[in-house]
Amino acid sequence: MDVIEYILSYITPYIAVIVLVGGVAYQVYRWQQSKPVPAHLSLFPRPESRFGRLADTLVDMFTMKGLLRVNKLLWVGGFIMHLGLLLLILGHIRVVTDFYFFWDWIRWGEPELHTFSLVAGLSAGFLFMIPLFYLLFRRFGGSVKWLSTPEDYFVLVLLVGIAITGMHMRMVLEVDQHAMREFMQGLYKFSWKPVPESAGISFIWHFSLVQFLMIYFPFGKLMHTIGSVFNKMVMRS
Repeated sequence: MDVIEYILSYITPYIAVIVLVGGVAYQVYRWQQSKPVPAHLSLFPRPESRFGRLADTLVDMFTMKGLLRVNKLLWVGGFIMHLGLLLLILGHIRVVTDFYFFWDWIRWGEPELHTFSLVAGLSAGFLFMIPLFYLLFRRFGGSVKWLSTPEDYFVLVLLVGIAITGMHMRMVLEVDQHAMREFMQGLYKFSWKPVPESAGISFIWHFSLVQFLMIYFPFGKLMHTIGSVFNKMVMRS
């Protein structure tokens, strides 16, 4: 078990980053090498400038207004889940570094930071996790069941696993944030630090599932988060 934990903590993170960055770069390169279609695919009305088309694309992607017109309940679940994910990504930046200048500016000390981290982390976690269960369970009935593929279930179960292990560390354990930051900084500085004992076995599971997600991302359906930008730009070109 110690050997497995060592590999998952200090070896596979580098593999996951290489596969993620390399895979995404390869997919984008492959899309750019595709032959353009002979006909225009523009959907009107569309902005005239390239910057306007990009702005319209980003607004459409972040608000998911197309889904809102089709299925309002699904839009609620999807929008809340993506909002929670965005907040979690922003919050996880503090695992690698911290906004020291900002905390000094608003004159927050360790007690205020601890309270804010607890409330914000739990809120973002629930915003992310609860809609995932809705998105998963809706695939077990109705017409959605017959349109679902094994990959659809796999992705949702993987995300639920990441959410549960993360929430377990947040709600059950008292993780030493400073030790965790030293561990993560040690990875990208190639100066390895021990995994915080306060994180327990939940961290190994959480960290491993996130790495698995990073490796899967460039080659699965989640790549739509990047592909949709190219797709929407084509429709507005």
